[in-house]
Amino acid sequence: MPISFGESSGGGAAYIRVNMPQNRWRFIGDNGEESLDMTRGIAIDIKNVTFGWMVLDVGRREWEPWPSPSERTAKPSDEHKQGFLVKCWLADGREAEFSGNSYGQGQFIAKLYNTAEKAPEFGMGMVPIVQVTSSTPVAVGKGTSYDLGFTIAKWIAKPSVMAAVTPAPAPAAAPAASTDLDAFGF
Repeated sequence: MPISFGESSGGGAAYIRVNMPQNRWRFIGDNGEESLDMTRGIAIDIKNVTFGWMVLDVGRREWEPWPSPSERTAKPSDEHKQGFLVKCWLADGREAEFSGNSYGQGQFIAKLYNTAEKAPEFGMGMVPIVQVTSSTPVAVGKGTSYDLGFTIAKWIAKPSVMAAVTPAPAPAAAPAASTDLDAFGF
């Protein structure tokens, strides 16, 4: 199989980014970038979120995970900030990583974890479908961050790797009372 070096598309892991002031969520994968409809939400494996040191900059991402949230490693440089990484799934089964090191994103992940762990489904290997409903500016120090409002719409079985790779069969006609969340790709 031929290989190439220096191409700017394909081959990287898919990921999710958020513009917090505008509450715009994007999926970036092999076929480019697309907007996410957060009224449908995304499944987030919040129980298995990883924390560590992260640098995010244009064309640069460095990630050094901690052994556990209570076992931080030495900070590699002044550029590194506390960050997180968590697996997510879109409604059609595609998998992506969501990571960040901003105050607002970290607070969102902490609030989501603290909310989700109170649900019985948290300990049953299920993942929540999270709908982000708002982005409210908040003063932090001398600057501004954003508080992301969210709801856990429902819980689903954690998708397997094969579910994300194998296309789902065409669904049968849905009952009239079905909602988009009922058809969340798994």
